[in-house]
Amino acid sequence: MEESKKSNSKFLIIALAALLVGISIYTFYNNSEHKKLTDAIEVEKNEIAVNLDSMIAKYETAIAKNTSMSNELSLERDKIIMLRDSVKKMKVVNYEVLRKLRSQLFKLEEANKDLFKKNEKLTGENRRLSSNLDSVNVVITKQIARNDTLTTVNKGLAEKVVIGSILKVNSAKILAMRERSGGKLVETSRSRNTDAFRINFTIAKNEISDQGERSVYMQIVDLKGNTIAKKGKLTLFDNTTIDYSDKTTINYVNEPIDIISLVEVNRDNIVDGVYTVNIFIENKFAGASQITLK
Repeated sequence: MEESKKSNSKFLIIALAALLVGISIYTFYNNSEHKKLTDAIEVEKNEIAVNLDSMIAKYETAIAKNTSMSNELSLERDKIIMLRDSVKKMKVVNYEVLRKLRSQLFKLEEANKDLFKKNEKLTGENRRLSSNLDSVNVVITKQIARNDTLTTVNKGLAEKVVIGSILKVNSAKILAMRERSGGKLVETSRSRNTDAFRINFTIAKNEISDQGERSVYMQIVDLKGNTIAKKGKLTLFDNTTIDYSDKTTINYVNEPIDIISLVEVNRDNIVDGVYTVNIFIENKFAGASQITLK
């Protein structure tokens, strides 16, 4: 009887030991499988985060193209950044969570395809418009250059026309005249006999000068620059003012005009030396002549 109890007790111990070993093996197996599952879930979570990072980079590139969709792309990028950050911060992840993340990632990728396609189309249109604008700018720049050249040429021509239209005097001559007892004037070379100066000249033909009335001024000066027989003052084109000895008005019709002027003087004021007559038409110098009196 005693031996039978010992035998049963020994069997029970062996059975319990075997059960304990089995439980240990099962627990180890379960822990190992759980770790494998957890690691696999973590790897997939990281892959999703990497895919989201790649997607964000694509958005940054698309936004940088600065199309009319840039604001819309910026909003979508911000949503993806928030999702990426939430994925990285997840501590507990299971297959249900992964399934939802995969679904969101798929929807985002599909939306991306549509947005990026539209953005690329706009980028292409912008590129074509930019190219067309560059071409237009080149044409405008060339035209401006041509216009500037024409303006310069026209300005030069206008200046030449102005210069060319200035009237000139030909065959200018000044003579000293002595009055005889009968009132007749005869030429003299003596200063003490000079009662007048006779000035002869021809206004030359000029086909490009404007027709119409012109004021002609004559100034007789001595060697000291003093004006003889002052009649009035004339302001020249450079704003200097001179005294003139005689003035006449002509009607210019682009043909030569002969002018004769007689300037009476007091012979007591005439001394030996050189006398010059300067001729001005309007306010510009037109010619000159000299005489030497003894």
